[in-house]
Amino acid sequence: MLRFAEEENHPLSACLYLIAYTGLRRGEALGLRHQDLNLEAGVISIVHTVGRSLHKGVIIEPTKTTYSLRSVDLDGDTVAVLRAHIGKQMLHRMELEGAYEDHGLVFPDGLGRPMNPMTLTRAFQSFAKRLELQGAKVHDLRHFHASVMLQNGESLLLVSKRLGHASISTTGHVYGHLLPGWQKEAANAFAKAMRDG
Repeated sequence: MLRFAEEENHPLSACLYLIAYTGLRRGEALGLRHQDLNLEAGVISIVHTVGRSLHKGVIIEPTKTTYSLRSVDLDGDTVAVLRAHIGKQMLHRMELEGAYEDHGLVFPDGLGRPMNPMTLTRAFQSFAKRLELQGAKVHDLRHFHASVMLQNGESLLLVSKRLGHASISTTGHVYGHLLPGWQKEAANAFAKAMRDG
């Protein structure tokens, strides 16, 4: 799906890519500001989220919990995707001249304002429908990220911190089924330590 969005040259392809490669929540990705990026170091800081309020409309607010407030490391490919996106964004801003409202967001709407999270959801659903992925949701990219990390041997603690979960038990409850044999490995490691010890 990410390749499809990129081939379509969709303006939200970089946002979907970032969610899949970092496990960010939809609102966290939309709340990223340029000042939250350190692309030289390959790190982003999750400080804000974009949501929708019945009375205020689309709003930028601090993350909901202190656990959501975190730094997330990026791989080189994700840094390159963000750099390319920022370059396109700068060109778009220059084309709009004074009509662009700069809120400092990495993924704003077409006029620079905070993007309605449903806009990202609708774009994702459009891709999913065309690829015949019925029922797919943006949040599935977050689950995909966590699943791939765990299946490739990353620790539950690391994945929990990366996702901004309040506790490792939350991560274990949601993703524990992906760790077949982890208790057996732990038992064997303990027994070996006792024998060698």
